[in-house]
Amino acid sequence: MGSAIDITQSSELLQITRNAVIESRHYGVAVVLDPAGEVLEALGDPEALIFPRSALKPFQAIGSLRAGAVLETAQLALACASHLGTEQHQLLARSMLDSVELGEEHLQCPSSWPGDSATRSAMAARGQRQNKLAFNCSGKHAAFLAASVASGESVDTYLSAEHPVQLSAYRAMEEFCGPISFLGVDGCGAPAPQMSLKSLAEGFRKLATSAEPAARSVSSAMREHPWAVRGTGSPNTIVIESTGIIAKLGAEGVLGMSAPNGVSVAIKILDGASRGIDVLALQLLATHGVLSPQKLEELTSALMPAGSTAGTRAAGVSYVGRDFDAR
Repeated sequence: MGSAIDITQSSELLQITRNAVIESRHYGVAVVLDPAGEVLEALGDPEALIFPRSALKPFQAIGSLRAGAVLETAQLALACASHLGTEQHQLLARSMLDSVELGEEHLQCPSSWPGDSATRSAMAARGQRQNKLAFNCSGKHAAFLAASVASGESVDTYLSAEHPVQLSAYRAMEEFCGPISFLGVDGCGAPAPQMSLKSLAEGFRKLATSAEPAARSVSSAMREHPWAVRGTGSPNTIVIESTGIIAKLGAEGVLGMSAPNGVSVAIKILDGASRGIDVLALQLLATHGVLSPQKLEELTSALMPAGSTAGTRAAGVSYVGRDFDAR
């Protein structure tokens, strides 16, 4: 296992202000790659090792397709998702299991309440309990199961790192991202690779530009069904549907984005916070010509709406460490 990212590799990326006074600071690493994979900008050490967590789901979905999973485009988008567990998300995950004659009981992810508050309240009002379909990784797990059935492999051990479907996912992650330094276990029970932040950015660059059939299917599915990737009104979904930029969050302050031309950005916030990270990524992409100032302003307003009370108007965020005063 490689050394984990630490403060010596990090740069100050975000400042949270109140009444124009700095109240909190977030440190981390950000890297931007050009369409050829060269570093356009780095804040902190882009070789810092991280667990990309759910930001790797598009590459795991490629592995599932290569292992034989047959998925409709919306189902494939859900395989890439960290979804909010709405009724629509749950029904889509169930359809993936139905297609291979499996049920919710075959999922080995945890049970949970939906991340979507309205769905959570509706389920509670109906007397329903937490379930596995509502868990944000259920689409990825359903895709693993679909691939296992299609390839004639065990559905009982589909999360084992030695399972053929997981080996297919591992090969896809290395093919697109590069070397994996360590393989741990994710919060959902699936394998969790460790790699450099630059490797994650490289993966997103290749995902956006690859002509390989499985990769094209994944990127097209995410763009065609952005609601499935997270949920209506959420940052990843807003960015994808508004720009065509592939955007995928990961737990503990990780984010990857790539424009259709291959300019990509990857970010890891050292303390695991995610506030402001989406606008930070968009500002970095805009700096390198991916977004117009007008589009950036539009997206910033959508992702960080102006406060409606005196207290919320007093709060603010400053982005991108290169613009901060020297200390």
